[in-house]
Amino acid sequence: MELPPHVYAIAEGAFRNMIAYKESQCVIISGESGAGKTEAAKKIMEYIAAVSGGNSTSIKEIKDMVLATNPLLESFGCAKTLRNNNSSRHGKYLEIQFNGGGEPVGAIITNYLLEKGRVVGQIRNERNFHIFYQFTKAASQTYRDQYGISGPESYLYTSAAGCLDVPNIDDSRDYADTLKAMGVIGISSTEQDGIHRMLATILWLGNVQFIENGEGNSEITDPNIVQFVAYLLESNQEIVSKVLTSRTIETSRGGRRGSVYDVPLNIAQAQSARDGLAKAIYDRLFDWIVVRVNKAMQARSESSYIIGVLDIYGFEIFDQNSFEQLCINYVNEKLQQIFIELTLKAEQEEYVREQIKWTPIDYFNNKIVCDLIEAKRPPGVFAAMNDACATAHADPKAADQSLSQRLSACSHSKHFELLNSTFTVKHYAGDVNYSLSGMTDKNKDQLLRDHLELCKSSRD
Repeated sequence: MELPPHVYAIAEGAFRNMIAYKESQCVIISGESGAGKTEAAKKIMEYIAAVSGGNSTSIKEIKDMVLATNPLLESFGCAKTLRNNNSSRHGKYLEIQFNGGGEPVGAIITNYLLEKGRVVGQIRNERNFHIFYQFTKAASQTYRDQYGISGPESYLYTSAAGCLDVPNIDDSRDYADTLKAMGVIGISSTEQDGIHRMLATILWLGNVQFIENGEGNSEITDPNIVQFVAYLLESNQEIVSKVLTSRTIETSRGGRRGSVYDVPLNIAQAQSARDGLAKAIYDRLFDWIVVRVNKAMQARSESSYIIGVLDIYGFEIFDQNSFEQLCINYVNEKLQQIFIELTLKAEQEEYVREQIKWTPIDYFNNKIVCDLIEAKRPPGVFAAMNDACATAHADPKAADQSLSQRLSACSHSKHFELLNSTFTVKHYAGDVNYSLSGMTDKNKDQLLRDHLELCKSSRD
């Protein structure tokens, strides 16, 4: 009796095909948010590690490291959402490298599209990345003393959405697994100190608040918090205060440098700049962890084949959908297009060529939706967004209005509808309403030059 596909059977098929046909394999895991993609990816890795050969110390190390990437990258790259308690907020492609005998000799991870906006804000009853709750709940006394760590209720970035605890998630136990994974991968105690110092920096940055002074500009409410942020950044308090409340603008004439001005920021601009710095630190921290993991898993000997496992965001439809959901759903739209091109379309065309009798399968070719999002001319959604950012960069609200005007060029498509403050894309998996508010600002994701200079001045 034929049974439905099982995740172990898929892993077995990939591994045996690699051995039998001497060809690299790839497993693409897709589905809606909450469908179980991340769990399936873990089971595939566990199965391959169990059935692949090799008893040497180096091969066992590689297997242990591949499995240790799961708790580590889940802590830093997954979060509780309305749909899923362990939702991947990044895309991950893991390539396990094998020698000619089918023994794993190395691995490499490529990460895609980290949802760093989650660091500074979440919708009601969602959470920031797991690591922030693990750290604030279960940090050692040393970290609590050195980095000023207390419970997640103490920080704006972890408490504002009103979800500190999640049923079936034990943050303290998961934190122990995270630290254990760091040890397996070989992240030293000094490197772990640096990781936690950056996490503390982000948490304390979120607690920097502003009021309006007599001139209508931003002013920091509690200089002591800025002093502590400066200590964590190993920088100067005056520099930190300055970059959080003003920005440097340089004029030029005829290609030559002109005058340099310090321009005060209003409260909204200061909050946006503060959040931009926090997101940038976390984004670079995540990239550093992936690079560090890849360095540890570098192939011990020459590899002949690979098995790739792609665990990407799932298709998302929320009550409020923004730039993040547009990017996520576009990725899934592209994966669906690849699936159609490589399976349904190609297979049925081969049947026609070989004059094989079969029952044709009707399918929706979603290339038209992909073109709607990615086309350059006439401008698709992304092109319209980039144009709006370029022409109205000073005022986010003006940029959103400009985007609305430019998106009217997409109305020729039956898969697109523009309303006053939203637009609808009719995806293969369903119609999604996207909010225009703040979308151009997220696309721009500006990091001020002053903040880069601040980080350069750090002794860390």
